[in-house]
Amino acid sequence: MINLLKNIHDKTEKLAGRRILTIFLVIFILFAGLGIYIGYLNSLRLKQNEIELLRTQESNNQTAKQQLAYYEGKIEYFNPSFYPKDKISYVLVDGSGKEIILLKSRDQKLSVAEGLNVKVGGVLSKTLDGSKSVLNVSEVVIKSKNVSN
Repeated sequence: MINLLKNIHDKTEKLAGRRILTIFLVIFILFAGLGIYIGYLNSLRLKQNEIELLRTQESNNQTAKQQLAYYEGKIEYFNPSFYPKDKISYVLVDGSGKEIILLKSRDQKLSVAEGLNVKVGGVLSKTLDGSKSVLNVSEVVIKSKNVSN
């Protein structure tokens, strides 16, 4: 094996001028063609995966939108000691102050919209004791009557 490599090395060392240019050109064209072919095949495979991924995402989005519940009212602070394990700090109330639904969120969107008339959307769940419904808020739309002239 070592002799074979030594012979190949010796023969390539003797190449010069036009002959070495021809060999490099042939090798370049061969590998460029191979690269283009592999890239084309890879592109086809990626395109197919993207189409399947888009179909899956569209069906998931439609299912998720169907499961979202929407409520309108005013966001008020709620004492978290009533449901300490659920970490509920806000409630949605109607115009007369009557409780509509308990609210919780992973981020600060409820604290930002506290005291404002809003439309909230999210997924419904129950408290840990199962006594009340809780809306896990994913979106908050502030109503225009909050804006002063």
